[in-house]
Amino acid sequence: MEIHAPEHPVTGWKDTAKHLAIITAGILIALTLEGIVAWADHRMLVREATANLMAEIRNNKKELDTMFASFEAQQHELERADDLAVRLLQHQPPSGEMSLTARGIELKNAAVTTGQITGAFGYMDYDAVSRYANVYDFQAQFMRLQEREGPNFQSVLAFIPRAFGSPPPSAAVLEEWRSRIGVARAGIEIRKQMARQLQKRYEELLAEK
Repeated sequence: MEIHAPEHPVTGWKDTAKHLAIITAGILIALTLEGIVAWADHRMLVREATANLMAEIRNNKKELDTMFASFEAQQHELERADDLAVRLLQHQPPSGEMSLTARGIELKNAAVTTGQITGAFGYMDYDAVSRYANVYDFQAQFMRLQEREGPNFQSVLAFIPRAFGSPPPSAAVLEEWRSRIGVARAGIEIRKQMARQLQKRYEELLAEK
């Protein structure tokens, strides 16, 4: 914004007041226009951030929905592993083949990070920001739980070649393996329950839009 001096000398108080009024009006108009432009920019930033968040949550929900079939498959595999341990404890030879598959999902949070970097959350209503924060915080808890449970499953998986080896493992070692299987199965149940809660939170947030 530029302020120019009068084109001719000021000759009196009336002339001075007139020029001051013109300058003041110009400043107010300029500030108003700048405010309108800034408000429009902020609204656009909020709309883009909201669209990105909702798209990411929809994609995360689709990813999470596929996880429930994986839970069932993992539980079935762990049951077979426990049956194998019982057979070996009863001095029966292992039958068939045994395989365990580690399964996990990746839930994105890029939209939240982008909203923080661009400052979009600062222009949103507090209630809206709070709802997004609650969903993403719970999502982060689920991902941390998945990461912590990974080693339990891997320890069960790593023992399978030994279970089929010769000589067979001792009873104490097999009981320890069964204990690890139990921990892995419990971990899957906990993840399943948490996944259902997260799925519900996704659905509630998506239903609001």
